[in-house]
Amino acid sequence: MTTRITVLGGGYGGVAFIKKLMAQRADVAVTLIDRNAYHTVLTEVHQVAAGNRAPESIRIPFAEMDGFRFIQAEVTGLNPATREVLTTVGPVEYDTLILALGGVDTDFGVPGVRQNTLMLHGMRDALAIRDRLNGLPADAPVVVAGGGLTGVELAAEIGLRRGATSNITLVEGAPTLLPALAGVLQRGARRRLGALGVNVLTGAKIARVDEQMVHFTDGSALPFALMVWACGVRANPLIAQFGIATDRGGRAPVDEYLRTELPDVYALGDSAATGLPPTAQAANQQGANLAEHIAALLRGQIRPLRPVQMRGTLVDLGHIFGVGSLGDTLHTAGLLPALLKRANVAKWLWTAAGLVTATRYFFGLPVGAAAGGKPVDEGQGGM
Repeated sequence: MTTRITVLGGGYGGVAFIKKLMAQRADVAVTLIDRNAYHTVLTEVHQVAAGNRAPESIRIPFAEMDGFRFIQAEVTGLNPATREVLTTVGPVEYDTLILALGGVDTDFGVPGVRQNTLMLHGMRDALAIRDRLNGLPADAPVVVAGGGLTGVELAAEIGLRRGATSNITLVEGAPTLLPALAGVLQRGARRRLGALGVNVLTGAKIARVDEQMVHFTDGSALPFALMVWACGVRANPLIAQFGIATDRGGRAPVDEYLRTELPDVYALGDSAATGLPPTAQAANQQGANLAEHIAALLRGQIRPLRPVQMRGTLVDLGHIFGVGSLGDTLHTAGLLPALLKRANVAKWLWTAAGLVTATRYFFGLPVGAAAGGKPVDEGQGGM
């Protein structure tokens, strides 16, 4: 009897799960549900937002991936009793359900953020930011809030596009940028941003955002023509809507096999409360590891999940320059981390869509040029 496995969300974790499961040659019928027609390489979306990369170069149509049925729909609910996912195109049955819903942006309750800033979490966001930038004078002030990977990479790309004399400010409430990196790399990133015309304010906690002014807790303020909020994510609210108990970040508690409290329902990536950072690297490994475990279960075996191994952090700072750590000891800046990040993205695209797609990406060509259709949102998970 063929086991019906349904995956909610075509982000890194969902696609990695499906690809690895197909490689295991398990007797399964896999269905992917996502509201978008494409998988988006979210680690590169900041380049689209700055206008330095075409959106088609980081989109892979699900229709071009083999081995599973794809349904483009919004998920509206879950009925564990009948084992049905409720969607805008009707119910979808499952024997095993994988929650790979990704994250959604969060404003942390700061007044005015939703009304007066743009957020960067998916392709729609990136295109909105790009269009706003295109309509601004060259000296119009731009503020990027968030000194993590997304904010730093976006600020660098905007600086690269607009020139060293442009008016760009990167704001971070913590004492340093890129807290996951060593101090020498934090300082190197800050110098690079300065060379690109980005003014960096650390230790600047935002109290509220008005229409064209960001106010800080110390009473100071900063004007902007465009403000981008890149201050983190939380789990997709669908998890709580499914009736699953969640942690403070909206993630589902899971056991050592990534099982939730619901029968035969698993969660991974940003959907699972595992203590791992919300990164593509973690979601990718979890998806592949879970696929191996479930394939073994279908053969009547129990295979423990391999632990996720965080192999370092690579930060793109524009024009083949980056900073990064490889493991715990090797810290590097310049050409090497930039090329390594590009190679990592190409490797992922090879896994997701094959060698031709990976090669096209590496040389800056559209990876989904043959596909028709129009993406809806393209945030990770796409629910």
